Amino acid sequence: MPAVLLKNTLLSRPFIQRIALLAREEAASSALVDIVTHFEKMRAFASEIHTELHLVKPILKVLGYTFESKPQFFEEGIKGPDFALFKSEEERLKSSPLWGTKPYYEQVLAVLLVKRYGRNLEEGISGFYLDFENRIPLYQSMYLAKKAGVPWSILTNGKNWLLLKRPFAFEKPLIEIDLEQAVVADDGDALHLFYQIFSSTGLDATLAVFLEEERNELIAFLKEKRRSLANLFEAGNKTDVYAMAAPLYTHLFPGSSLSRTAQYRQQTVSGTAFTPSGEPGPAREYDQADLFTYLLARGTEPEENPEESILSSISRDRTKDKLLSLRILDMTPGFGNVSTRLVETIVYLSFLLPYKEKRGFVAEWENEGLLHKFVLSQVLYGVEKYPFPLDVLQNSMLSRFNAPGVNYRLGNPLLGMSLGELFGSPGDKGRTGLFSKDPDSLMSRLKEMHRLHATLSDRIKEDAPVKSEIEATLAVYRQRIGEIMDLMTASCFEKALEMKKIGELLYCIDGDEEIWQAARVARWYVSAREMAGKKHFFHMEIEFPFLLNDGFDVVFIQPALNYLWDEQLPACEVTKAYIKRAMAYLKQTGVIVLMGGGLNELVPELRKSKRYAVEARGRTVMVRRR
Repeated sequence: MPAVLLKNTLLSRPFIQRIALLAREEAASSALVDIVTHFEKMRAFASEIHTELHLVKPILKVLGYTFESKPQFFEEGIKGPDFALFKSEEERLKSSPLWGTKPYYEQVLAVLLVKRYGRNLEEGISGFYLDFENRIPLYQSMYLAKKAGVPWSILTNGKNWLLLKRPFAFEKPLIEIDLEQAVVADDGDALHLFYQIFSSTGLDATLAVFLEEERNELIAFLKEKRRSLANLFEAGNKTDVYAMAAPLYTHLFPGSSLSRTAQYRQQTVSGTAFTPSGEPGPAREYDQADLFTYLLARGTEPEENPEESILSSISRDRTKDKLLSLRILDMTPGFGNVSTRLVETIVYLSFLLPYKEKRGFVAEWENEGLLHKFVLSQVLYGVEKYPFPLDVLQNSMLSRFNAPGVNYRLGNPLLGMSLGELFGSPGDKGRTGLFSKDPDSLMSRLKEMHRLHATLSDRIKEDAPVKSEIEATLAVYRQRIGEIMDLMTASCFEKALEMKKIGELLYCIDGDEEIWQAARVARWYVSAREMAGKKHFFHMEIEFPFLLNDGFDVVFIQPALNYLWDEQLPACEVTKAYIKRAMAYLKQTGVIVLMGGGLNELVPELRKSKRYAVEARGRTVMVRRR
């Protein structure tokens, strides 16, 4: 990818190369060089008006546009685009009488926003309450394209030029080119690429043709690969995902890591690896979650949009603050087709929603890169039962958002225990679980330690040693309780386990380490722990300790999600199991959102339950406590 091509999620590498082979417009390239070079004299003091008059307008003429400046937008309180771009004077004349209405934009090829020269296009202006034009420019551009219904929007600070195709939901199919660098480096290839993409001919014809060709080639490529993989899994070892599917992934995306998959393969007996042949095809890293969901998963809805589900969870307080305080669990993330949409949806809604306080401002929330990291570290959680889909999901997060899903874990969310199940029901005097004395004391202690730990700061001298001591104690507790939970879960599969000895360990959570070391080398203990690793037992409160004192606001589930290597299970029974498990970690006012295929058959069955309130909304089903 050329150095001046800063971002590209619009076209695959083969199609960028095809654009580069188109006939060159040397006169246009020369004119672009003259305009940018002349502007260098005023660059140091250039305002937005200077940039617009002396740089953007001349470039638009070279690119072949007819345009109108400052077209009025049809929504009150929204600053319209700086330019409406038309492919011809005839189209402009048709639209002019409709100025200020939505029909005006029906003939518009693209809207263009101009920002001060060199301004960061992914960061809002800080220091005061954000009106629309001061928010993150990239999302201003997306908003205008979506609302006006135009096929393209262009955003520029004079130096960088960003072309965005109107998204279906909140994805960002775009190309960004550093025009100034192309001129400074005297890069004729880059100038040629810029003209072919950003010109009126590029938007109206070239890109339209190439995108359709790419779409058709990709569909044919994916259908052939899906047939091949289905045949391989049918004929071979269905559990050997690495040998069957991972080679195709590395063939398509050679720079991506599959660390969990490779580690899992080393620990299992596997067959001969499948060797892909031919060219990688027009696959984009940006789309890898959707591509592999199509190739290897069943029971999903590829175009599902979680916007309404998220908004319904903050219906009483639709503010940025409330949205970004949510904790959301994706219980069946698969390759990331829903998780990536959750990030994009939350970030876009954050752009739209106001602060709770009129003068509120959080710098981290007004920078797209930092906001992505915030959402992936503070809002979203996930549990995936297989290493290969989790690797693809994490690579997809890095490709789209330049940040990993730090709260996404490997594990089977249906194979595990809660602390309530382990210790019995606190407050139920007729049942003390596995303890002969009230377990409330240990539960209360764990909750209080986690609560206190969250209030302590590393920056306060007096807090640091106390926080460090609590962390060490909690680490021991989590490890020991997690091991007991593994043993108890394993007992459901292996009846010969030493239940009496497991019970004895429950009394020793505060015991000496020697007791635990002696138990860990016992054959029955080792066998149970090996089973836990192979089956990926997962205990929510151990992996997500905040659940000791809190719960999830929203849990997303694709109950019909099934991989080609999986055995088909009864959808209704699986759904009930997921709902029962999710309810244990859901806030009292929380909601479970069911997505994907087969929901029409499930709704009548779910409505029979007296414990749940069930609401069908389009292709989603929302389940709450009654």
